[in-house]
Amino acid sequence: MNKKYSLVSIFIFLIAFPLCAQDADASAPAPASDQAALAKAAANPIANMISLPFQFNFNFDQGPYERYGTVMNFEPVLPFRLSKTWNVVTRTIIPIIQKPYMLSETGSTSGIGNTNFNAFFVPQSIGIFTYGFGLTMNIPTATDPALGGDAFGIGPTIVFLFMPGKWVLGATAGWTMAYKSPDGTDALNSLFAQYFITVNLKKGWFINTSPTITANFNAPEGEEWTVPVGAGFGKIQHFKKVPVKFNLQYYYNVAQASATPGSEFIDLAHDPRQPMGSAEQSLVFTLTFMFPHKAKK
Repeated sequence: MNKKYSLVSIFIFLIAFPLCAQDADASAPAPASDQAALAKAAANPIANMISLPFQFNFNFDQGPYERYGTVMNFEPVLPFRLSKTWNVVTRTIIPIIQKPYMLSETGSTSGIGNTNFNAFFVPQSIGIFTYGFGLTMNIPTATDPALGGDAFGIGPTIVFLFMPGKWVLGATAGWTMAYKSPDGTDALNSLFAQYFITVNLKKGWFINTSPTITANFNAPEGEEWTVPVGAGFGKIQHFKKVPVKFNLQYYYNVAQASATPGSEFIDLAHDPRQPMGSAEQSLVFTLTFMFPHKAKK
């Protein structure tokens, strides 16, 4: 099938799914104040709320043969109460990857990529401004060398955000370097950054952008950065007592990771937080199950 028709078909399906699901809410609508608080928590990556996001990345135009691939990230977020004034919020990213052979018109490698684990220390009192800081780790769990490097990496990470009115504005960043590499080389030296902007609208709708920007400083000169631009929209829909967030976004890479042999997916191989890799464009559909409650004791 022509890649343009594939892109359009996926887009139509993903946009129709949350619209068709609107009749599934059989419970009474929540008060406006609760809906506003939930909308902000849904856009807050360090919210005091258990959430189970499933992020589906449909990546197009990879390599000289413009191949198509997919990455499904399972990203559970778990808050824990550390003291009366601090929480610890953990976020784990487990990617399931279908990566095409870049130098061939057919064939692909599939499996689990490297796992990324983040732990943020977050103050419990949340006003218009909040923040978190902690550690990020790259754990070599890839089932194939093409899907991830073999070095264990660790480094600092930080996140901050403002939540004025209907807006959620913020950014997060982390630096990961190799702690141990089996071949004795420094196989991991990567930067991750992400800004996120969400404006919440009526009836659970929102518009947002949250591009994942990465840099692999072990890549060839001029091929270190992956910089996507784009935006999307979504809706928070209640299924009985469980709020579910649907989010559809489109991104185009204005700067791409190396597409040369041996390093064509180098950013994904070294940083599982970058699902686009060397793709030129991507559709991202995220389905998030949310369980609002206080942090675990």
